[in-house]
Amino acid sequence: MSTVAERAGVSTKTVSNVVNGTGSFSEETEQRVRAAIEELGYRLNPFARGLRSRRTGTIALVIPNVYQPFNAELAEQIISAPEAQGLKVVLAPTRGDARRERTLLSTSHGELVDGVIYVPHALAPEDYLSLPVAQPTVVLGERPAEAAGLNLDYVEIADEEGAHAAVAHLLAQGRRRIAAICEQTGPRAGGRRLHGYRRALEEAGVGYDDSLVLGVDNADLWSAGVGAATRLLRTRVHFDALFCYNDVVAIGALSVLERSGIAVPDDVALTGFDDIDAARFTSPPLTTVDPQRGAIARKAVALLRSRMALSDFRELPGRTDGAGFELRVRASSSARTKPTDTGHTP
Repeated sequence: MSTVAERAGVSTKTVSNVVNGTGSFSEETEQRVRAAIEELGYRLNPFARGLRSRRTGTIALVIPNVYQPFNAELAEQIISAPEAQGLKVVLAPTRGDARRERTLLSTSHGELVDGVIYVPHALAPEDYLSLPVAQPTVVLGERPAEAAGLNLDYVEIADEEGAHAAVAHLLAQGRRRIAAICEQTGPRAGGRRLHGYRRALEEAGVGYDDSLVLGVDNADLWSAGVGAATRLLRTRVHFDALFCYNDVVAIGALSVLERSGIAVPDDVALTGFDDIDAARFTSPPLTTVDPQRGAIARKAVALLRSRMALSDFRELPGRTDGAGFELRVRASSSARTKPTDTGHTP
């Protein structure tokens, strides 16, 4: 900036005023400054500017990874959301590492972005809630009671309600031995979806059978569904339907069922969760829960922008919004076509 000032014959303060549109200066002075900028090829560094203005026009999307289709499709929805117009969205994958999640939510990271949209993965609520709220942050997922006194906004995903609807749909098809492949239990999405599964069984008067429930460590991997379905078949437990934590797991399980000569949906009805684009193109197309990615993205960015606009983002108490869900019924869970079919026993 000092070089521009010297070339234009003005002070660095005047150059700053012209660049930022602040202060007062004549039209002739502005022309000289802009001519010097053009001649020298000067470009404004938005991060250096942000150190002074405390604004960078950038938000971070902290997600577990980008190889899970739901995460990639969610990122695209956030980037293209009308509410994100004028903002730069940077992706910050945590790779399932708790230390990296803490770092990306820390004060040092807050110097580079104006706000954060956070998808918890490695950290449980008691872990991330203990961190200082360094910048406006929107969390995607259920709001824990412990967050009530904090300045965090939440967009709740209908994990339990969606899982309940999917399993209720299977029960309505006459399925009674419904297996489940879920991620870890507890306060995360896996626990909430498993709770929805159990609640639907209870309401239908169907007893919970622990032998029908398998856990996976990383449900974002296609191989997780392959491995879990293989283990399920090896137990030789009787089942006539399978509810999967997400579509990635369901599609992996579908490949195992097909290779094992098990017809979907005649022998085993199958449902997933997330409604990723690939779910429409499996054979048969996959029944799944659509958690309304577009609504999640728009609501998250809108909450974040409103908090970023405040001189002190802590002025607002924490807020919560929800995106709802829709059950997408497709051929993988349709009514049986074989009258004598009573389920699968390997």
